Amino acid sequence: MIVIGTAGHIDHGKSSIVKRLTGTDPDRLPEEKARGMTIDLGFAFYHTDAGETIALVDVPGHERFVKNMIAGAGGIDAVMLVVAADDGWMPQSQEHYQIVKLLGVKHGFIALNKCDLAEPDWLTMLEQEIRTRVADSFLKDAPIFRISATTGVGFDSLAQYLNSLPARIASRKNLGKARLYVDRSFVRPGIGGVVTGTLRGGSLSVGQPVSVWPSMAQGKVRSLQSHNEDVDQVSPGHRTAVAVTGVDKDLLVRGGVVSDRLDLSYFREHPVLALSMQMLQEAAVPLDDRRRALLILGTTEAEGEIRLFEDDMLAAGRSGIAFFRPDEPIYALVGDRFILRLPTPTITLGGGMLLDHLESFPRRKQLSALKYLRSRLSGRPEDLVRSELEKVVLAFSDDLLVNADISSREVSDVLVKLSAEKSVGRFQNWWYSTEALGQASESFKHGVTGYLKENPHLKGLTYEQILEHSGLAPDRTTVLVEYLIASGELTKLGDKYNLAGRGMSLKGVIKEAHDKIIAQLKAEPYAPPTLQSLAAQGKPYQEAIKFILESGEGYKCGSEFVLLMEIWHDVVRFIRERLNGSGQLAVTELRDRFGFSRKYAIPIVEETDRIKLTQRQGDIRIKGERFDNEAFIL
Repeated sequence: MIVIGTAGHIDHGKSSIVKRLTGTDPDRLPEEKARGMTIDLGFAFYHTDAGETIALVDVPGHERFVKNMIAGAGGIDAVMLVVAADDGWMPQSQEHYQIVKLLGVKHGFIALNKCDLAEPDWLTMLEQEIRTRVADSFLKDAPIFRISATTGVGFDSLAQYLNSLPARIASRKNLGKARLYVDRSFVRPGIGGVVTGTLRGGSLSVGQPVSVWPSMAQGKVRSLQSHNEDVDQVSPGHRTAVAVTGVDKDLLVRGGVVSDRLDLSYFREHPVLALSMQMLQEAAVPLDDRRRALLILGTTEAEGEIRLFEDDMLAAGRSGIAFFRPDEPIYALVGDRFILRLPTPTITLGGGMLLDHLESFPRRKQLSALKYLRSRLSGRPEDLVRSELEKVVLAFSDDLLVNADISSREVSDVLVKLSAEKSVGRFQNWWYSTEALGQASESFKHGVTGYLKENPHLKGLTYEQILEHSGLAPDRTTVLVEYLIASGELTKLGDKYNLAGRGMSLKGVIKEAHDKIIAQLKAEPYAPPTLQSLAAQGKPYQEAIKFILESGEGYKCGSEFVLLMEIWHDVVRFIRERLNGSGQLAVTELRDRFGFSRKYAIPIVEETDRIKLTQRQGDIRIKGERFDNEAFIL
């Protein structure tokens, strides 16, 4: 199914054309019939000779109902721009034409209605004027049909053209991201809450779990209708009615969304929208920084504040990047099209494309980090993928662009192409931009190098210290570190990370403290000073102790003291010899062999118990479960 939307000035005959084509009066509301004008969206179905169905969305032409027109135009595949021959091109003709351009509609045709009320020469002049007005758009080569909804003149040619459209227009892609922007909501007895709209992005099936925006309530699809028939599944591009069970009917509201994505919290956590903004040539006022505006996307309408950072204002005809914070968050994907209006006075300023979601308005000093947004202005999938990797540096395969209007298959195809060009790479299950990861790596190493240069006595950095220098989220920091280790630029020993090839050294007051401690340990190797007494002498001594332990000069026995490493090795060798000989060790044997007092001997055997070299059995020690570990064979 393809969807065609009408567009044009009030009373130019849009509804009458739809009625003659389909036999259905799209004006369904009593006030519409009483006033003879379309207020809300109307729907009808045209059946081609080949049995295809075309949904016709009739939109209001009156200026006061432009927001309803935008809601209808947001999900269409083609537009029928209606111009009355007796009136010609009028204000809403121009506004509707500009709106469908901004919404990215790529197909359409022009219906020159009420031709029975005009002379042929006038019709020829009017066609020439229309051609001039649409010359810079997708309608420049569109057919113009001279018709009369009153007499039926020209409808044979129009019908013949409609019969050919399903073959001309590709069906909507299934992106695996089903969204139905609600344009009607009502209660059906015996069924419950029902919503209608044009399904985009994916399929829905009966029994499928869904979530409802903005409440984020979860339910299931109870039943589906398309073209007034019950169906088990609906594919993208179809006019659809969805009965939702498990969700209060009051939460099914016009302007909301029914989605196959169950967790929509991301969109509440990232409420600020980065926008590509194109101002209309006819915009009556400029778009000023901090102005209140009304954004319309799908059937969703939201007021909020605009921020401009590169310009004080955007004048008519200008384009730029703007940031919009709605009063209430919006559910939309990167790549979606929008229209921006003023709430008071109600005029259309322009529109464009959603570029990204942000947690808050950026500060001016952060704008350099948002330069990736400019890459997205083209709308090309390659630029979208590149810009996302530029933004996040590392992206987990399953998460890449899940918040964009693009399928995972298309993302994969682009990654294969960019990988062949060497502009992107893959490490484990993470994709990266070669350039962005290179810059992140250099920045990270520069920070680590500076820190270690100031602290040459350190063996390396802890993971918590690594996080401070990476500038990335913890999960991406882990991957970056593993990548640098795999590429030989970082090393890991124990719980410390170090630059490859870097040694440890001492200087200044820390070196002085180190030399004094080593001198004490050598002077009394079997009766060393306590750690508490050394640390009490100040931070240089504390750092010196850390260096002695991390460099392997000393070994810490519990929390009591440090032995020189060669003394510790002598102790381990002696314990192994005794246990390999007699099979047991008494604490007094350490005293007899090395001269340790009980103050030192007890912490030593408690340490060998901890590392499972020995095991306590009453008052003696026997072999521990790690006795034969190579680390203890010195």
